[in-house]
Amino acid sequence: MSDGAIVRPAAGDDVDELARLRWQLYAEDDPAVGESFADYRERFVRFATTALEDENWRAWVAEEGGRIVGALWRHRTPRIPQPGRGDPAPLAYITNVYVEPAHRGTGLGARLLGIVVDASRAEGFSLAMVWPSDRSLPFYERRGFARLPDPLVLDLGGDWHYPGPPGAGDAELT
Repeated sequence: MSDGAIVRPAAGDDVDELARLRWQLYAEDDPAVGESFADYRERFVRFATTALEDENWRAWVAEEGGRIVGALWRHRTPRIPQPGRGDPAPLAYITNVYVEPAHRGTGLGARLLGIVVDASRAEGFSLAMVWPSDRSLPFYERRGFARLPDPLVLDLGGDWHYPGPPGAGDAELT
């Protein structure tokens, strides 16, 4: 059963707490995050302030006793119309799902995700997708998410690098 937290849409006043939660998400896996929280917070606030004003981004928070203890972001990805099929429904990319450790196992994460999935369904989205970590995969599978064949990706040299399938570095491109 869930704890007493309320789930609501995030607002501009929540940006500092959203930054703290995202920082915690990464610090759990790597305590030496490689950047001060103050520097990260500045970058996050620039992103989140703009995102929360953009119709394609929405965030929800779980709040208990006036403190935000969980959050989830959703990006609306429009799709290109197809001939003879009308306007396709958008995709919902769910990201940055995080519940503080003290609130895990209470049903709060499931409730937060359920609210966003229900909202996405009601808003006419065609598909909800996540890019789960190994640790979060069972959580999503218990909630009906299924693994599809992996998409094809091409590393463009940015800040995220796909290691490729086993042996990918052994072949030469011709």
